[in-house]
Amino acid sequence: MKIIFIISWRNIWRNPVRSLTIIASVAVGLWAGIFVTSLSNGMISQGFETRIQNQISHIQIHNPDFLKDKNTKFAISDTREVFETLDDKKEVVSYSGRTLVEGMIQTASMTRGTTIYGIDPLRESSTTRFDATIEEGDYFESIERNPIIIGRKLADKMKLEYRSRLVLTFQDLSGNITSASFRVTGIYKSLNTMMEEQNVYVLQSDISRLLGNDPVINEIAIITAGLEESSMIAGEFRDKFPDLTIREWMEIAPDLMYIHESGSLLLLVIVAIILFALSFGLVNTMLMSVFERTRELGMLMSVGMNKLKVFTMILLETSYLALIGAFSAIWIGLGTITLFSRTGIDLSAVGGDSMNDFGYDAHVFPALDTEFFYQLIILVIVAAILSAIYPAYKALKLKPAEAVRKE
Repeated sequence: MKIIFIISWRNIWRNPVRSLTIIASVAVGLWAGIFVTSLSNGMISQGFETRIQNQISHIQIHNPDFLKDKNTKFAISDTREVFETLDDKKEVVSYSGRTLVEGMIQTASMTRGTTIYGIDPLRESSTTRFDATIEEGDYFESIERNPIIIGRKLADKMKLEYRSRLVLTFQDLSGNITSASFRVTGIYKSLNTMMEEQNVYVLQSDISRLLGNDPVINEIAIITAGLEESSMIAGEFRDKFPDLTIREWMEIAPDLMYIHESGSLLLLVIVAIILFALSFGLVNTMLMSVFERTRELGMLMSVGMNKLKVFTMILLETSYLALIGAFSAIWIGLGTITLFSRTGIDLSAVGGDSMNDFGYDAHVFPALDTEFFYQLIILVIVAAILSAIYPAYKALKLKPAEAVRKE
């Protein structure tokens, strides 16, 4: 059987130009697929991490009535006990309690609805890194009385700048309409443009004073050490605090769960489609090889080479071509991914704003898991086997007596 491997290897180099051409085609096609897949995977991974870290967190805790009505009066009871329990959990990296108020934001020329977040600056920065998103101004530092941080989109629409004055209007806990003047201390830039337009941030102490009560906590956002830890913590909290609604990230953002679970499969499908297209080149090359060697194959079968060995020889030749091209693509792909994973690729010139609208950063760092390359090799082997079937079938259909007489 060893001789079949040697003969097959020598056969593909009998016409080196043709063999190198199909190898180059496989290598370039697969490299393009690997690189595009790494870009897509990097974008998906970055988007996932950004939404978890900066927006929804791993776990959120609410009063169940608040999720139905969005009324600030539906606060989380026993927040001290919840906070103490969180402090005791080593799997909890950080957490932040927030006051959420639906209200209106007013300037001299415009009025629009907004969601007011009352936050503890230190807690919020450790949980969502919100302080790192400040593009202009500062993080509650320069304005002493009623500072407010707004999004860049909102600032542009309402023509607000650093230190601009605005008025927030909302209902206090007694149902009375309350208004207060705030001054812009910072303008943040988010990957989520809807968040930039809708959400404004004030000190929890300021909003609590205006609401007419002690600090009211409507939402607790929790960052855990990982996804497995978040499921464990959520389960424990559901048992300990049955009167509260504890939601994990996949319940808060089902679309994120879908992307997380099916993203790698979808990327593999892209490569499979590219391989399917490349397999036609392999089929064509092997058919030409069979037709050129009709007499030779007839002689081999005449002297006793059985059909299994003929099929194995054609299969090995196809596999050699496909695997050489695939491994070349993998090595080139790994080099390209390693190079750009350090610097990233700026896609802002080709739709960066559109990517931001969907919560993705235009500066993408390509990335692929090792498991992907194992799956790729399996796909290449399957494609080689399928590509060899028809040429091998044509070879097996040859009649030795007729084949040896062909010129």
